[in-house]
Amino acid sequence: MLFDIVIVVVLLVIAIAMLILELFFLPGFSVAGIFSVIFYGIAFYFAFAFIGITAGVIALSAAVVLSILAIWYFMHSRALDKMSLHTNIEATAPTEVDTRVSVGDEGVSLSRLNPMGRVLLGESVVEARSLEFIDEGVKVRVIKVERTTVEVEPLKSDADN
Repeated sequence: MLFDIVIVVVLLVIAIAMLILELFFLPGFSVAGIFSVIFYGIAFYFAFAFIGITAGVIALSAAVVLSILAIWYFMHSRALDKMSLHTNIEATAPTEVDTRVSVGDEGVSLSRLNPMGRVLLGESVVEARSLEFIDEGVKVRVIKVERTTVEVEPLKSDADN
């Protein structure tokens, strides 16, 4: 009898651990969720079939209460807080290109264009795209102007030809 109770308790602990693993660590319904359901089912079957109806009801009630408590505890523990992302997104959506920017304008890359980056054209800082990688600080020329980006190419100096 004691061995049967130990088996049910161990199965429920494994099921609850798998439930926590499924909810907080593995996205979607994965193997941990399937094993959690299987272990719950085996524990309830074992409790009802081998110990008795009273033990089965107690196991079922205890499983519900302990599962809810485990989820609540884990959500409010520091472990989840340590795993959470605490950064703020400071990027902004691209804005429309200044109307003063036109094809043929020259400027300098403020960041690496890989293939997108930021370029200083006159007094305007714009989001730019290039067909090739351009390092920071390279002089560029505008070859195409779109609503939110410009396409640029590196300027070829006389020494490059």
